Amino acid sequence: MEQKDLTPAAVRIAQTFLEDPTRRFYATELMEAARVGSGSLYPALARMQKAGWVEEEDEDEETARQNNRRARRYYWMTGEGVREAHCALVELSESVRPPASSPGWGLNPSPKGV
Repeated sequence: MEQKDLTPAAVRIAQTFLEDPTRRFYATELMEAARVGSGSLYPALARMQKAGWVEEEDEDEETARQNNRRARRYYWMTGEGVREAHCALVELSESVRPPASSPGWGLNPSPKGV
């Protein structure tokens, strides 16, 4: 997956998957955990699937009926996705981190009037 495809939503989704790489999420659950809307979730998942990071599977209809709900589509991160997402997030964090020698780096001044 190209770094340009790592939108803020895609980063949050990847981080959510990486918190527990074996977990399967259904869409609403993933939106809540990653704090993204459906308009950001589905395009990011499509890019992640195209890159081989994420796979999906529909829940069995009988299981859904037994739980009195529609069948869910579950998403999970592949082994390749776990490795590549981890590397991409490390690379991204290093590319946006100011150098330690930057003036004021590490200081947290209080806002005026506080």
